[in-house]
Amino acid sequence: MVYQNSINDDTIDEIMQTNIEEFGMLTDESIAEMARSAIGYSEKSDEIINKYSQTRKVARIAKVSAAILRLALYEMDCVDEEEVPDKVAINEAIELCKKYAGGDDYKFVSAILGSYYREKHGE
Repeated sequence: MVYQNSINDDTIDEIMQTNIEEFGMLTDESIAEMARSAIGYSEKSDEIINKYSQTRKVARIAKVSAAILRLALYEMDCVDEEEVPDKVAINEAIELCKKYAGGDDYKFVSAILGSYYREKHGE
């Protein structure tokens, strides 16, 4: 839903409805709320991405990879560490990139999230 929102102007509710109608996907409200929250946090996520990216700014990152980064950064900053540990958010982001993003994007995503993790945890 975060990705779909980045490529069109549909609301999360419209995206949910489309996914139900076209793909038979079942989406509960907690998933939709997380997507809304991640999208609402995207300005802060983009600042973090721009800070740690040495090769490209958010506007030049593939939309799939940017959506994955935004979701992972939201989880790292806004979701209780006991519910989603930072390392789990990072690992999930890398796996999503391997599955849905192009080529070696997972390495870029890993580098951004790893750098942010190390600073956040004082490593």
